[in-house]
Amino acid sequence: DADAESDPDADAAADAESAADASEDDEDGEEAPLPGSDSEKGPGLEKARPGSVSEEHLKTVLESLIFVSDKPVPARRLARVARTKTAEVRKICTRIMHEYEPRGIHLVELAGGYQFRSSPANAPFVREIVAQKPIRLTRAQLETLAIAAYRQPLTRPELEEIRGVDSGSALKVLLDRGVLKILGRKDEPGRPLLYGTTPFFLEFFGLNSLDELPTLKEFSELTDESRALFARKTGEDIESIADIEVPDRV
Repeated sequence: DADAESDPDADAAADAESAADASEDDEDGEEAPLPGSDSEKGPGLEKARPGSVSEEHLKTVLESLIFVSDKPVPARRLARVARTKTAEVRKICTRIMHEYEPRGIHLVELAGGYQFRSSPANAPFVREIVAQKPIRLTRAQLETLAIAAYRQPLTRPELEEIRGVDSGSALKVLLDRGVLKILGRKDEPGRPLLYGTTPFFLEFFGLNSLDELPTLKEFSELTDESRALFARKTGEDIESIADIEVPDRV
């Protein structure tokens, strides 16, 4: 659908998306402060020298910073706010992970950062009080998402060549749900849009990076618990996408 992809509104959306991504990836730019980390709002570590804070104090600082953030916080950002080294942050976070293992709250590493989450074992009870609606995906949307995840960046024509059917509506839903985004344009005639997954995709499936995506062979070896978790999150049985042929990652 070349006409739809060259629409001025689509161009504007792609440019805005690219600008936002470039801003987020600019390591020299200023990042928004973590909630509660502004030194003007209270005492902090703004005058502390690297290594001058005890490990126990630093541990409580990291717990606070991760707790108040609604998204996974990268170790590099935690280190900058806490005035310490990234390696020290990772070491202490690993310690926190072990300490929290038997508790109802776990520290997990996903989407390139750290986040506190409730224990998976308590999910049935948590769902009753949170009353959060799961993201329901149809078979077509799951197929589209799986192909995009394994073959990204890819264009809509490339996606539809694999699926064999029009995928415009599925793409739109996945973009609206925040699990896919426009990455830019492919350098070829017509400059079609390129699609790929978002950090929320990693959060949603509990992944730290795309390297943790299972191969298609591993789909058939998933435990019953993993299959049940997938069904709760997506509203579909995992077998609905296990037979998709996705080259390069089998």
